[in-house]
Amino acid sequence: MIFAILPLVLVAFGFAGFAGMCSFNPGGPSVDSGAVPTVDVSGELRSDAATTDFPVVEPELPPSWRANSANTTTLPSHQRVVKVGWLTGEGNYLRLAQSNGAEEELVAAETRHAPQAEGVVRAGGANWVDYRGMRDEQAWVTDRNGVRLLITGNASEEEFRTLAEAALAAEPVR
Repeated sequence: MIFAILPLVLVAFGFAGFAGMCSFNPGGPSVDSGAVPTVDVSGELRSDAATTDFPVVEPELPPSWRANSANTTTLPSHQRVVKVGWLTGEGNYLRLAQSNGAEEELVAAETRHAPQAEGVVRAGGANWVDYRGMRDEQAWVTDRNGVRLLITGNASEEEFRTLAEAALAAEPVR
């Protein structure tokens, strides 16, 4: 019985490999950085700043970081949220969300969890409240002149600190 099925399995694997439908990488998965979209952060944030009623900041980040997403959403209270996501130099992901909405509402919208603070982190001269994010990620939130800044992602604490410091040091885009 096994000798009857074995040729069929080999033919199926051969066809899948020939058609390029699967591949084998003994070193594990890899990310093709050329396949990841790049976003014009300055242009996106200038556009968003023109349509929001709070100051939007553009953090100056290391050259190895690559912006790959930008969008604007609205909270249930009708407050806007301006978001930009980056791939860090280490290949991790971080997103900065800026809003004048309430902290609890912003955290719930960005983490999809009821806000429950897990502690406080000091970064960039400010206290950031640490919340549980999606998929074992974390989320840090602080206020800057009446605007909530929320950072979330799967990056290291060092990378969180880099974005936190840059966001607090940045001048408003307006």
